[in-house]
Amino acid sequence: MLKLIINQANWGIFGSVFGFLIGFLIKIYLIDIVGLDAWGKYVAAHSFASFSNTILSLGIPWIILKYMPNYIEKNISDAKQFMRIILHYAILVSCVFLFFMWFLAPWLDNYIYKDIEGFYLILLIVSIHAPISILTGIITSLYRSIFKVKEIIIYGTFVTVPLRAILTYFIFTYTNNIIYFIFIELFTTFLTVAILFYFFNKNEVSFIGVKKEKSYKIDKDVIDYGKRMYANSLVSFFAAQSLSLIISIKLSPEQIGIYSILLTVTGVTMFIIRNLNNIFAPAITKLYKENKISELSSLYKQTTFMVNLFTMPFIIIIILFASDILYLYDDSGMLSRYTIYLYIIMCARIILLLTGSSGTFMLMAGLEKQELILQVIKAILMSFSAIIFIGHYGLIAMVILFVFFTLFLNIAQLIFIYRNIGITPFSNNLYLLIIISLPVIYFSISYTFDFTLLHYILLPFFIYCLYFIFFIKRLKSIYLNLSQDV
Repeated sequence: MLKLIINQANWGIFGSVFGFLIGFLIKIYLIDIVGLDAWGKYVAAHSFASFSNTILSLGIPWIILKYMPNYIEKNISDAKQFMRIILHYAILVSCVFLFFMWFLAPWLDNYIYKDIEGFYLILLIVSIHAPISILTGIITSLYRSIFKVKEIIIYGTFVTVPLRAILTYFIFTYTNNIIYFIFIELFTTFLTVAILFYFFNKNEVSFIGVKKEKSYKIDKDVIDYGKRMYANSLVSFFAAQSLSLIISIKLSPEQIGIYSILLTVTGVTMFIIRNLNNIFAPAITKLYKENKISELSSLYKQTTFMVNLFTMPFIIIIILFASDILYLYDDSGMLSRYTIYLYIIMCARIILLLTGSSGTFMLMAGLEKQELILQVIKAILMSFSAIIFIGHYGLIAMVILFVFFTLFLNIAQLIFIYRNIGITPFSNNLYLLIIISLPVIYFSISYTFDFTLLHYILLPFFIYCLYFIFFIKRLKSIYLNLSQDV
C-alpha cells in the first residue's frame, strides 16, 4: 500500500512543484503590474467564491472518494446512476447560483464589503469560479478514488498551467486590469475540467448519456455520510477560512493582499502533505475497513516522516531567504517589514506537517463526528476572536490566531485518533528529525545575511544534502520495505 501511495504521490508532488514554480513567477509578475490593492480585491472575491463552492458542493467529493471505488468494482450500473444524479445536480445548482449572483453581487458590494471601488464587477465574475469548482471537485475525486493522480497531473497541470502563464504574460503586457486575469483563470480551469471528463469517460467509465433507472435509489448510508461530510465541510471552511472572510470585510484591500502573500509563501511548504492526503484518503478507508490497524499505523508513521524529511529543508531555505522572497513581490521593500509575520505563520505550517494527515485520517476512519465537533469549536472561537482582535491589532492578530488555532486543532485530532484507534504519526525517526531541525531553524531566523546569486544556488543543495546524508540509512530501510511491498 505504501508503494502505491508514494508512486501516486510522486506524480502529485511533481505536478505541484511544476505548477508552483510557474505560478510563483506569474504571481510575482502579476502583482507587480496590478498592485497590492487590486490583488487584495481579487483575494477577497475568491474567499466568497470558495465559501459558495463549499455551500453548493454538499460534500459530494468526499462521498465519491469513499463509495465510488466500491461502486466501480462491484456494480458499474450503480456507479453510472450515482454519477448521473451528481452531474445533474451540479449543472442545476450552477445555473441557479449564477442567476442569483446577478442580483446579489451589488447588495454584497454595498452592504458587506463597504462599497469598495470596482469590487462589484470583480465579485460577479469571480463567482463563476464556484460552479466550475464544483465540477473540478467531482472529476478530481473520481480520479483520486481509483488512484489515478498521474492522470490529473498529465491532463490538467501540464496543459493548463503553462497556458495560463503564457496568456497572463502576453495579456498583461498591454493592461493592468485584474479582471483579465480572472477571465484567464476561468478559461483554463474550465479547459482542465473538460479534458479530465473527456479522458475519464473514454478510458475509465462513461457517464455521458446514461438513462435514468427508476428502480435506482441512493443508499441511506451514502446519504447519511454525505450529510455528515457536508456539515463537516461547512464547519471546516469556516474554521479554516473565517479569518479570510472577516479580514476581507474589516481590512483594506492592501492588507488583504499582504496577508495573502504571506500565506502563499509559507503555503508552498504544504504541497507534499496535500498530495499525500489525496492518495492517503482512500487508503485509510480501505485499511481501516479491513481492520489492518498495524499496517495503517506503519503507513501513518512512515508517510509522516518522509513528508517532513523532504519538507523541513525546504522550510529552512524559505526562512533563510524570506526577506528576498518578499522583495520579489514588492521591490519597494515594504513587504520585508512583515518578515517576522512570515516566521510566525511558518510555525503553524510546521505543526501541520508534524501531525501528518491527521485531518484526513479523522474523516476517512470513522471519526468524522469528532472532527465535526472540533471544527465547530475552532470555527466559533476563531470567528469571535477575529472579530474582537483584528479590528484593533490588524495583521499581527490574524497571524497569531492562525497559529494558535492550528495548534489547537491538530493536537485535538491526535488525541482523538490515539484514543479511538491507538496510533500516532510519531516515530523515532521523526523525533530525531525534529531535534536536528529546531536549532537550524532558530539559527536561520536569528541571523541575517547578505546573499549573492551563488548562495541561492548552493545553499539549498547543501541543506538538502546534509539532511539526506544524515538519514541515508533510514531512507534505505524504507526503500527496502517498498521493494518488498506487493
